Amino acid sequence: MALGAFPIVGTAVVAASLASDLDMSLTLFGAGVALNTLFGGVFAPLSGRLSDRYGGKWSCVLVLVSSGLGLLVVALSRSALELILGLLISSYGQGACNPATNKLVAERAAPGRRGTMTGIKQSGVQLGILLGGFTLPALSIWVNWRFAMGLYAVTALLAATLAAAVLPDSHEQIAKESRGVGASQNSRLPRSVSLLALYALCMGCVVGGVGRYTVLFAENALDMSNVKAGLVAGLPGGLAIGTRIIWAHLAEHRIAPPKALAIQSFLTVLVMLMLCIAVGIGSWIMWPAAILSALGLNAWNAVAMLSVIIGVPQHQSGRASGRVVMGFMAGLTMGGFVTGLIADITGGYETAWAGLLVLSIMATLLAWRSSMERETTPTI
Repeated sequence: MALGAFPIVGTAVVAASLASDLDMSLTLFGAGVALNTLFGGVFAPLSGRLSDRYGGKWSCVLVLVSSGLGLLVVALSRSALELILGLLISSYGQGACNPATNKLVAERAAPGRRGTMTGIKQSGVQLGILLGGFTLPALSIWVNWRFAMGLYAVTALLAATLAAAVLPDSHEQIAKESRGVGASQNSRLPRSVSLLALYALCMGCVVGGVGRYTVLFAENALDMSNVKAGLVAGLPGGLAIGTRIIWAHLAEHRIAPPKALAIQSFLTVLVMLMLCIAVGIGSWIMWPAAILSALGLNAWNAVAMLSVIIGVPQHQSGRASGRVVMGFMAGLTMGGFVTGLIADITGGYETAWAGLLVLSIMATLLAWRSSMERETTPTI
């Protein structure tokens, strides 16, 4: 998970040096990053089908190869076009890392341990962000950003080789089980998957908007220093390494996943309310908002992925994951763009935050509806 998402994380960390060397405007750089998430969403359903057909092992290998090759092209790029090509190559891994790892957990983790394993794997993205933030600036100063990106490219390709050599192949077992239950690649997915995909779309918009503009909002609208603004933006991600594991464990053993998702999106509603009133209240409110974000906005993904793993037949878990990830990636892409657009048009962030507040409420209602259907239906 860390390496699958690393191309977009790494390029963001070295954006200034990279844009300067390649003579790129920040707008063009942002477009390249947006293409990565956009095509990640496009590839997600395909990667889900491949996961169901070939199993978790080869799906994870393909994610790592995509990431490694994409990072390698980025490291060797001499123009903006080559950089964008690298981000496009790695976009498959960006969209496929969840379906691939979900399939691996469904195959390899015993019931009762899937929650913890899902929380750990979902924390991989946060681990990638921490690794990128701690290592890339130093490597860029000591050598250059090309060496730093190339080092992670080699790491991803070595990890792909290791996964191919070590992980057991479940392809034959999948084919046998599919014949046994009469499953087909085109069998209808449960209705809960559609509700979860809509939930992911709403929450993805909020993640995209809040994640990309928290620092600018804190600096420009609340007069916070760059250091404080960075801490406010980074704190939820750091804490989410733990909260994702805890939430996923609770969702498997104590709280039904739809109810857990409803709680997390309701916490996001509170975060958006705090952001809406922050200018009038003062910058201090950003700290409790950051804590609530770590509990809700930055942790829901682990519960959503667990919901697919334990709530969908194993032979469909890849396709179901792909549909949910497609919703999230679409929201992530739209949320960042529309939030910036509204902020430019209105000259402030309040209207954009209000729109994301509405989406948080919609997500809560979707999760609650899914919870009600789960209580009245034996299986989902």
